[in-house]
Amino acid sequence: MNTASGVFFTWLLGLIFVVGGIVFLIFLGDNNLLFGLPYLVIGLFLCYGAWRLGRSAARRAAEEAAALEDEGESTPSVE
Repeated sequence: MNTASGVFFTWLLGLIFVVGGIVFLIFLGDNNLLFGLPYLVIGLFLCYGAWRLGRSAARRAAEEAAALEDEGESTPSVE
């Protein structure tokens, strides 16, 4: 189950890693690739994972709404 706070903190942590990786790539002297690339890749993975969580939650909600709508139409009304 995905919570809003979990997705928010995953986005936040991913963005921190992306920004840190870019800062290392730009401002670090000799070892910029050694430190910058892993941070950048980890941040991109975290952001992609949070993005996929949002998409899957929206898809699941749409499927549940469609199932409830189909169930409501197929149920005969009692008068």
